[in-house]
Amino acid sequence: MERFTLIAVALCLFAGASACRVMESEEIVARVGNSTITQSEFREKLAEVGTNYQSYVLTPLGRRQFLDVLIREKLIQEAARADGIERQPEFQEQMNRLRREEEAKIRDAREHLLARMWIEHLSTDGVLRVRDDELQDYHRKNPNEVEVRHILLATPSEAEAVLKQARSGVSFAELAKKNSLDADTAPEGGRMSPALRGEIIPELEVVFKMAVGEIAGPLRSSFGYHVVLKEKQRKTEFASVKERVREIVERGRLDAHLQSLQVRHRVEVIDAQFK
Repeated sequence: MERFTLIAVALCLFAGASACRVMESEEIVARVGNSTITQSEFREKLAEVGTNYQSYVLTPLGRRQFLDVLIREKLIQEAARADGIERQPEFQEQMNRLRREEEAKIRDAREHLLARMWIEHLSTDGVLRVRDDELQDYHRKNPNEVEVRHILLATPSEAEAVLKQARSGVSFAELAKKNSLDADTAPEGGRMSPALRGEIIPELEVVFKMAVGEIAGPLRSSFGYHVVLKEKQRKTEFASVKERVREIVERGRLDAHLQSLQVRHRVEVIDAQFK
């Protein structure tokens, strides 16, 4: 045992710390040609299957059957390498495509992490910090929550035609299912989530001034042209919506901060079709 330990230490010094950690922690379950199946790989593969099957694999027979599945996979991979599949142009082409896709995923994840940590920094630094009395003041001025249906259309003429039908008594929900371009709300008859002021796009905030049952439009936004139906309005208790109000006020602070940053970071739209 002592001799084996000395050899392992020597190999670690030669191969590096990462190899040492692998030797210490990775217990080999099975070998297939030049490939191995380790305990960690077995657990990772097991985590990918359904919970019902995981319970079965906890039994001795189930563990062996699942190992046989992994052995079969390794055998296929070993045979493919031996037959030169890795050297084929089609394989190389698809591997290059997969690398590009993975690089894009990593890049997107990096940008998301960068933005999230910057916003957390702003919160810690006090830029986005909001006092409770500010939240209460916002709620005092905007206590109402509304329930609205909307129909999104591509052109003002289409919106006018749908508005006319809705006002003539045609079911608003059916019109939304048939005509709305909003894939999220159309199946629900145009029903949007209950909203406080600040939780829907500014172009639709006119609904807070509308009467319950009123239909309005066309309302233009960057998405297209909207026809809206105000179904309900209720006053909310501050305690029940406090965290929603916090998100609204913090988002406003962030928008204002980003606006101020445009002095240092110039924003220019190059493509004419977006101007």
